[in-house]
Amino acid sequence: MGKTRHQTRKRIYFPYEVAIPSYKRPETLRDKTLTILKAYRIPSDKITVFVANKEQEEVYSNTLIPGTYGKIVVGIQGMGAIRNFISEYYPVGTPIVNIDDDIKGFLEYDETKPRKEKPLRSLIGVIKQGFHECEKAKARLWGVYPVANGFFMKPKISTNLRYIIGSFWGSINAGKQVKITLDDKEDYQRSILYYKADGAVVRMNMVAPISSYYKEPGGMQEERTKQRVEESARWLVKTYPEFAVLNPSKKSGYMEVKLKDKRENT
Repeated sequence: MGKTRHQTRKRIYFPYEVAIPSYKRPETLRDKTLTILKAYRIPSDKITVFVANKEQEEVYSNTLIPGTYGKIVVGIQGMGAIRNFISEYYPVGTPIVNIDDDIKGFLEYDETKPRKEKPLRSLIGVIKQGFHECEKAKARLWGVYPVANGFFMKPKISTNLRYIIGSFWGSINAGKQVKITLDDKEDYQRSILYYKADGAVVRMNMVAPISSYYKEPGGMQEERTKQRVEESARWLVKTYPEFAVLNPSKKSGYMEVKLKDKRENT
């Protein structure tokens, strides 16, 4: 009996790791991000959950569903600190997908739909494309559109300086070469640092994660204040004046930052 097409097709191995930093939100992680990753058939053995301390490790071990993740690693508290810990945990050059613990889903642009959007079909497809586009652009950081709204998304890939949102992004691990010093706005700092190092960051503007920014209980929200967010925003603009400007947001109530390479106009 001859083999069927399904039996003869070889599975191509694509090496990448999935890192999820989480702080005091085991139920959120279990019910949202891990559930979404399972729905998109991301292999659980690729998924590592990074927690702040041994106490949190026990809580997460007792809450998360076995088989939905690979392992739990005790890291360090603080968003900037845990991002650096993750970068140093994996070997330099490792393709890493970083994802927050409160992701509810993903959207992709579709001009045929009334809202110009639909649920994302393939997450692994996005991951592969992200690293492929990095290779083409000679960049090490990729991300997606920061707002889950089809009216703003576009079927375009950019490689100039853009904000790479911290809730879902990929990198060819730079290790200690890219060191984060902020807890708030750390994703803006990372976008700038990779852009400065590589001359490009990749953003796929046709895909966006669905999350409740600034609203989900637990996590960084326990320590975030409007004053601290504003201090971080002003520090970014002062430290990287050629790449960042202040952008006050009436919608979120927080001081925001806009990224632009001002050198392009000189």
